[in-house]
Amino acid sequence: MQMKFVLYDILFHIVFVVLSPYLAFKVMTRPAYRDAFFERFGFIGYTPSHPSVWIHAVSVGETRAVLPLVRLIKERYPDIKIVFSTTTPTGRSLAQKEAGFVDSLIYFPFDFPWAVRRVVEAIKPVLFVVVEKEIWPNTYRVLKDRDIPVVVVNGTISERSFRWYRAMGFFFRDVFSRITVYCAGTEEDGRRATALGIPPERVVTTGNIKFDMDDTYGEEGYFRRLREDLAIDESDLVIVAGSTHQGEEEMILRVFRRLREDFKGLVLVLAPRHPERFDEVESLIRDHGLDCGRRTKGGGAEVILLDTLGELRGMYGVGDVTLVGGSLVDGVGGHNLLEPACLGKPVVYGTYLGGYATMAGLLENGGGGIRVRDEEALFKVLKRLLSDGEAREEMGRSARKVVESNRGALEKTLRVIDGFLRRE
Repeated sequence: MQMKFVLYDILFHIVFVVLSPYLAFKVMTRPAYRDAFFERFGFIGYTPSHPSVWIHAVSVGETRAVLPLVRLIKERYPDIKIVFSTTTPTGRSLAQKEAGFVDSLIYFPFDFPWAVRRVVEAIKPVLFVVVEKEIWPNTYRVLKDRDIPVVVVNGTISERSFRWYRAMGFFFRDVFSRITVYCAGTEEDGRRATALGIPPERVVTTGNIKFDMDDTYGEEGYFRRLREDLAIDESDLVIVAGSTHQGEEEMILRVFRRLREDFKGLVLVLAPRHPERFDEVESLIRDHGLDCGRRTKGGGAEVILLDTLGELRGMYGVGDVTLVGGSLVDGVGGHNLLEPACLGKPVVYGTYLGGYATMAGLLENGGGGIRVRDEEALFKVLKRLLSDGEAREEMGRSARKVVESNRGALEKTLRVIDGFLRRE
């Protein structure tokens, strides 16, 4: 083994030991983490009867993005078993709910070489597909040593990540060189991937598969019934703020209180990104002197806390204006702006966009998105949109057009996957 990987293993074990009290607390207090404990060390108890494809998506956004691709793979190759892994309980919950075509769900192992080997030996994959930006050195090394192709789909490398990987190029050039095909979301992602060590002939720009997400909700009147379930009057204006993080809810609630002075029937649907913060955010809402109704208790308040999993995307359809979190404070890197856009909703977001900056640029150029720099700008933009129904409608139509004009990445990505599976 190369000395650089020995050093990585030593560092990884040290970090794991340092974090072990926190991990132990999670295991003891949260059933979702407790259930995943042994799987994260590679004890998955799975023996496939056919060749398998291992597909990994870290959390909810990546899972939702890749499921249409996974479905197509299963339809085209029904004899191949699909093993789907996630890192977070929320990602796994979404996959359990929406991916009945997956043969096995597991948690992604910690990046110990022995844990990764245990998973690889159990599922015997003929292909490993990873979504967007997950770079795990030992995982890639183990797969390469066994001649298992590694395909990155919807590949994205933010400017911040690019600077970090390039600064650590003495190590990460070797890691990136082990990727068999890198399906870049944009040409810039492809250029960065090449600069980081993936040979140019292994990089293909397929586009962003999130543009190909399903935008239908079956029965007619779905969103009207959802408003009724939440006890929102037909005449009420609604802001849906999705995937929010600590520091963002405070800003949004302050802006909402100011907006209520001009829009008396205004309702805010607030959806924290992490379920473990539901109680904390409810307390925060009440601390701001606002009524709070939890989704699980029927809503019926000026602020409705979305305390369920897997409903946010449909909930965007209830809003007159949408706000995508993870972008108003530094350190998160944004979330999927296309979920409200594909439903024809105006999309508002902050400046901390990370890998979603290209997506934001497309929306802005097409007239479907607005970027705000601070709390005052957020207040002014929301007030203007709430005051002008025609402007909201036009912006929503523009957002939808941006999504429609950028579709096609799913089919391009599937053709790359075909190149490996047709050999089996």
